[in-house]
Amino acid sequence: MQIYSNPQQDVRSDKRQSGGYEWWYFDATSDDGRYSFVVIFYEGNPFSTRYNARLLDGDNPMPSEHPAISITIYEYDEPIYYSFTEFQPERCLFSEEQPDVKVGSHHMEGKLGEGNLVYLLKLDEELPNGDEIKAELTFKSPATEALFDSNGNTSNGHRWNLVQPRARVTGDISIRAENERAIEIQFKGTGYHDHNTGQEPMRNEFTDWYWGRFHFDFGTLVYYVMNRQQTEQHQAWLIDSDNSRIIEHFNEIDSADKGLTLFGLKTARKIGLRSARAEVQVQQRVLLDNGPFYQRYLSDAYLQIPDRDLVESAKGISEYIYPDRIYAKIFWPFVDMRIRYKAEKPHWVQRSKTLYRWTW
Repeated sequence: MQIYSNPQQDVRSDKRQSGGYEWWYFDATSDDGRYSFVVIFYEGNPFSTRYNARLLDGDNPMPSEHPAISITIYEYDEPIYYSFTEFQPERCLFSEEQPDVKVGSHHMEGKLGEGNLVYLLKLDEELPNGDEIKAELTFKSPATEALFDSNGNTSNGHRWNLVQPRARVTGDISIRAENERAIEIQFKGTGYHDHNTGQEPMRNEFTDWYWGRFHFDFGTLVYYVMNRQQTEQHQAWLIDSDNSRIIEHFNEIDSADKGLTLFGLKTARKIGLRSARAEVQVQQRVLLDNGPFYQRYLSDAYLQIPDRDLVESAKGISEYIYPDRIYAKIFWPFVDMRIRYKAEKPHWVQRSKTLYRWTW
């Protein structure tokens, strides 16, 4: 994995290989802990059964042929809005000059100036079951600089650009959901943004991957535990609250309390991180998204720095993926219930308010 933190490179990469992917990830949690959300823009949706069927058939599809966006809004521990839509390429734009992505009627744009980095997200859609969302959200932070020595590049392959470890997030979210219930959210909270790129299917590069982020008062914890085909790549950092420097680099990472999920994934519910003077324990507390190859948790993290007499806790979002399972066709009917292809008639489950929510 190549690790770096450079807002100027938060643009569309030159992906020329079939099976590649690229995504721009945003999440945030409100100050009162009531609301949180995850929004991901994709060029080359790695979860698309259409994309993966073509790969298995030797059709050599390109990432640009399979753009998508996923949106999930949570109230406390429950999703109140979910969509995952794959669009026709002609309805999308991915700029190679500046952070500017359009997927259907959704838009993400980033601007750097006067030492600040500002991203504007605009979301606008109506789903086949009648659910609707309209939102405008701003992610604002000091611009990151050289967080990692020599761009932090440790290997070739997957590229991870840590663009905004910590951002102030404000804006409005309007949802029309179950029983025509209108939900109006004036969002104020703390968020995170990164950008990932791969030149080949994920299963070719790693076996599984845990990652997450937690915003303490003292700083922001960002970690990933990537088990590669031949080696392990485990990294975690505590970054100060203005995104200017790494406070702690955790060089001892372990996982524990593994158990089988409904779909047969054997995942760890506890992750321990240690450096020379600090320790963090991550507990995967609430399972927000449980699938055959991907999980998302609302998690708790506990930070201890003894020489500062510092003990602090934070809630955050953490995730797990086992990419080889993406190609198991036995799970594809379930995936097709969740991912809508805009150019085709929606799945009958997606047209039902009750049944579509069951897939969340």
